[in-house]
Amino acid sequence: MTYQDVETARQDYLAKVKKQTLITTIAILGLLIIAIIFSGATIQEATLVLIACMFFTFITVFTIVSLLNRKVRANYRKAYKEYFIERNLRAVFSNLEYSHELGLPSSFLYNTGMINTGDRYRSNDYVRARFKNVAFCQADVHIEVEDTDSDGDTQYYTIFKGRFMVFEFPKEFNFKLALVGKKFAAFKKSGRDKKTGRKLEKFATESPTFNKLIKAYAEDGFEAFYLLDPKTIATIEDITVKHGSRIAFLFVNNQLIIGLSNGKDSFEPPHPFRPIDEAKENAKVISDIKIVTDFVDSLSLNRKLFK
Repeated sequence: MTYQDVETARQDYLAKVKKQTLITTIAILGLLIIAIIFSGATIQEATLVLIACMFFTFITVFTIVSLLNRKVRANYRKAYKEYFIERNLRAVFSNLEYSHELGLPSSFLYNTGMINTGDRYRSNDYVRARFKNVAFCQADVHIEVEDTDSDGDTQYYTIFKGRFMVFEFPKEFNFKLALVGKKFAAFKKSGRDKKTGRKLEKFATESPTFNKLIKAYAEDGFEAFYLLDPKTIATIEDITVKHGSRIAFLFVNNQLIIGLSNGKDSFEPPHPFRPIDEAKENAKVISDIKIVTDFVDSLSLNRKLFK
């Protein structure tokens, strides 16, 4: 896969979109205008109807064009991700497995007992690899919950949009620990663990800043403080501030699960309306990758504490 292959796929997609948009728009507007003329409406009435029809046309055209161009859009996404995403991932990580279609299964997050996986769940851009000898996987995740009002109208609200990263260690923790930013909406306090019979209890650290930013829960406070040395507490404070408290750190079994609800869908191609700036896209992808490597480096996840 080359940059020119991506550009060719983009141009094919754009040409198809333009053609289908023009044909569909002319057809719909033509039918609407004919209907207005033969309806006998006044000029004022016809103007109001035409404005409403143009809005309807925009929505309809967008939907039809999206459906008709699904194949060329998929080809563009595939070419972009093979060239820009996978190539940059391989330059940073070892033992790479990458799929732009697969994601983290909702059952994995649900079974932690600490994540609300909502009523609608989507995930893609699954990455599994190693960095500085730390094994991890990550994927984009979008979680929505359903809300029905007293009139029976149903809406969906996003409680998480971002990525979950799962870092694995040789050592298995004998407890659960949750450090949850105050604006992280997808946290769910679990009941008693079926295996251990223990439940999460809220606790405070000696850092007033930490306690203000983060809600901390653990099954075993003594074990929790083994992990939360002063340096780690300070680092987690800094990370939480950096990400606007929309982050959670969950220690479960032999894993550290980090949920970053930054409202972004990473590793996505730009709109096809302009030629791709290769340098700009590489910089964007490297920035997305750096989110993972920064956690390994800032938290020193390859140190003896986690072995």
